[in-house]
Amino acid sequence: MRTTMMVAAVLLTGAGALSAQRPLVVTALNLTARTRGTQSQVVMPGDVVQYQLRFTNQRQGDVRGVVFTNPVPARLRYVDGSAGADRQDVTVEYSADSGKTFAATPMVTEVVAGRRVQKPASPEQYTHVRWTVRGSIAPGATVTAEFRAELPK
Repeated sequence: MRTTMMVAAVLLTGAGALSAQRPLVVTALNLTARTRGTQSQVVMPGDVVQYQLRFTNQRQGDVRGVVFTNPVPARLRYVDGSAGADRQDVTVEYSADSGKTFAATPMVTEVVAGRRVQKPASPEQYTHVRWTVRGSIAPGATVTAEFRAELPK
């Protein structure tokens, strides 16, 4: 498996910004290969890849309502507790249903003793990560978000 650049969605809304979806390039760094002292593009079982999303406000005024959404790459599993941002006013939520719904703790339906029950999804079941900036982003300011994913052994 090769690490690749990914595209995530950034949604801009509110005063001073048109509702628009813009591509956001995500950088990927194989942290495990780096500790092995290699620059290999190949992700091996057990390797951890760090994904970083960077948004810079290139408008003349403040931007509000910025939301980053990024899928957890196929065959990789989200690393529990690894999502964060460089600002305190960013909320992180997850999806376990291919990005249809998001929550701080997404729920999944399972059949137990013949009955359907809701229970919290395990981090390995997360399919997407979403960061919502609650405040405004000044002209020229940058917001950085990241998460890690692992290729299971």
